[in-house]
Formats: sequence, C-alpha cells, structure tokens
Amino acid sequence: MPLDIVGLRQQRAPIAEALAGLDISPNATEEQLAESERLSAELSRLDRLIASAEAQQRARATTAKPSPASDPAPTVPAAPTQAAEPGIRFAQITRALVHAKGRVDVAHAFAVATWGESHPVAMEIGAALQANDPQSGGFLVPERYSQEIIELLMPRTTIRRRTALAGNVVPLVGGTDNIPTVESGTNAYYIGEGQDLTVTEPTFGNIRVTEREIGCIVPISNKLLRHASPNVDAMVRNLIVRGMAQAEDLAFLRGTGAGPGPRGIRYWPGITSNPANGTVNLTNIEADARKCELGMWNNDIPMIAPCWLMSPRTFAYLRDLRDGNSNLVYPALQGANPTWRGFPVEVTNNIPINLGGSTDESEVYLVDFAFVMIAESYGLRIDASDTAAYKVGGNMQSAYSLNQTVIRALGGHDFAVTRPKAVSLLTAVKWA
Repeated sequence: MPLDIVGLRQQRAPIAEALAGLDISPNATEEQLAESERLSAELSRLDRLIASAEAQQRARATTAKPSPASDPAPTVPAAPTQAAEPGIRFAQITRALVHAKGRVDVAHAFAVATWGESHPVAMEIGAALQANDPQSGGFLVPERYSQEIIELLMPRTTIRRRTALAGNVVPLVGGTDNIPTVESGTNAYYIGEGQDLTVTEPTFGNIRVTEREIGCIVPISNKLLRHASPNVDAMVRNLIVRGMAQAEDLAFLRGTGAGPGPRGIRYWPGITSNPANGTVNLTNIEADARKCELGMWNNDIPMIAPCWLMSPRTFAYLRDLRDGNSNLVYPALQGANPTWRGFPVEVTNNIPINLGGSTDESEVYLVDFAFVMIAESYGLRIDASDTAAYKVGGNMQSAYSLNQTVIRALGGHDFAVTRPKAVSLLTAVKWA
C-alpha cells in the first residue's frame, strides 16, 4: 500500500515536539540520553519515509495515465484546455471529491465525466489514484494549485501580504526547523599604526518553528454542488479563501501561542510597548507616534519594510482629523494607498477597539516586516463529508439533515518575529 504522506507528517509532529522539549544537559541521566536517542532515531526514520513517499508520488505523477474507476461514468470528449482563474482548479478538485464523498477513484470518474480525461483536474486525480489508497479519504492538493490559494489569501490578509512583500515566506520542511537570528552585529573601529584591532562578535539567537495546522470548514448545499457551473467553482474557492484568511490573519497578529495556533506579533516576547497618552489631542498623538518610531530607531531597526497597523476606527479618526483652519492634518491618509508619517498603513478589524478597563481602547502597531516570517509546511489537504456535524454560534448542525456537504481544508505553517525590537506597540489608544 502506498505511504500516506499526511499521516506520516502527523506522526512526526509530536515526536519532534517531544525531542525539542527534552532537557539534555551535561548532567543528563542515562534514561534521558536513551530517550533522546530513541526519539532522534524515530524522527530520522519518519523523515526518510516522508522523503521516499514524496519522491514516489512525484515519479508516479509524471508517468500516470487515467485509470478506470470503481464507479464507471461516460467519458466526455477531450476539449482544448483553457487557462483558468487562480484557484479554480483547486475548487474543481474539491467539487470532484465532494461528489465522491472523499473517495479518490470515484472523484476521478466524476472529473473524467465532467471535464474530459485530458483535463488537468482529471489527470491530477488520476495520478493521485495511482499513488494513494483510494479508500483512505482526503486528497493532498497538488502544490501549484495550493499555491494559487495561498496567493489568493494575500489580498484578503494584512500580515501575510506584508510579510510576502518583504520576501519572508519560507518553506518549512519536515514539520520543524530552527531559524538562526542575529541579535546584535559586529562593530568596526579605526586603528592607528601598530595598534591591535578590537574584535567583536555578533550575538546570535534561535527561533524554533513548528508546523501548526489550520483548518477551514465550509458547508455547501448539495443542490448547488450538483450544478457544473464556473460560478459554483468560484464560490467554493472564495468561501475557503475567506475562511482561512480571517483565521490566519487573526492568529498572526494576536495569537497567544498557548493553544495549537501560532504566537502572533502582539504577544511575541521582547517587543517594545508603550501606552498612549490618555488625553486625545494632536500634540499627544504626534508624541505617541514618535515613541513608536524611536522604539525602532533606538534599537537600530533599519526600517526596510515598515508599516503601521491600526483598526478602522483609529484610521478613520486620523484620516479625517483637521487643524484649526479646517485643513486635513494627514492628507497622505486619503486614497487607496495611505501613508502616515512616511510609512504605509494597513487597516484591519482584527485589532480590537474594546480593550482596557473602559472597553474603548485599541492598539497601533509599527512593524518592520523585514523581521517577520511565515514558514509554510505542506500544501492544502481537502476532505468532504455529507454526514459530518459542525458548530454555528455554539450550536451543532447536521450536514445530513440539512442536505449539505461539509468541505474541510487543512494547511500547515508557523509564524515568527525574528527580531522582536522590530515591533513597536502603542496600547490604550482612544483616538476616535
């Protein structure tokens, strides 16, 4: 039976966590050393299995031919393949799996009958049919289609978009990795004739990133899914993108790291934080903004990719603020690409406006995204069920009784701030 890549990754994650959590010191006991060796050996074994399974899947995908399915269906004559919108192939794969209730062989038959056996989706599912157990359920979407969905997340998110613009979305191979960081650099000195050169060494740090699974559940009417319409494909794609974008952006910004999700910018250890002045006027706003900027400059942050993050309430107040002559104080905040004090501005509802004892406070962030990183693990995995249950507002809903199919998309990544002083946070903001 072919190896289940996703299952192997799921086996690997807790072993890597356990190995990372061991306290191995010069005084370690024989039992601790033995446990470390056992976990290391198991981790190496799983890494080899994952690498072999991925190589096998790539090899089969390049030589695969459509294979007969258990549920035969009439073949649609092959038609010229047209370029699809980003994410549409992903949605078509999803619909095929929904129709097949997760069985890859039936999904292949559906794809052949709907789009033709030479269609990219039919060929991709046919390749997966040869590389995986058709009864196992679920489908690891090909990397190029998963990447289209990830790219579609960027216009809908704040943190991912800014991080991607800074070029800091990197692969996370094997579920865990250690990222070296430079806390302080070297210094240069002028020297006189015959004098020794002063030697300084950089101070290094280390950040451990671990795969965090994100899941999006989308219930869709079975009546709607029966229509082979491009509009339905687009709707499936957009529902999944919207669901993942909202959850991901909130975690990257304000995730505590206490549960299964990543730690976000707000709770990253070592960031610079100052409260805003309680009296709201232009003088105090300028002073508060200056505190954020000085928090970066005083720590030698180069401001390579700086950006302000604020709530819509805060942004609207600053944008409309006028002086005694009714002139706009910050005219650069007008238009599609606003800037404040020379730096770009991002507006997000994921920054609360009900913080503090008076429940009317917000936050403003100044972040150099050159020191923020997203580590991507595997591509998206799709599962579908017409008998699953899901919660809406704390109430359990039955897909079976509602004549729906529940689509679940799973992805893996982690988030890190590689230099904490690259974040200046202003709390207790009452600009409104």
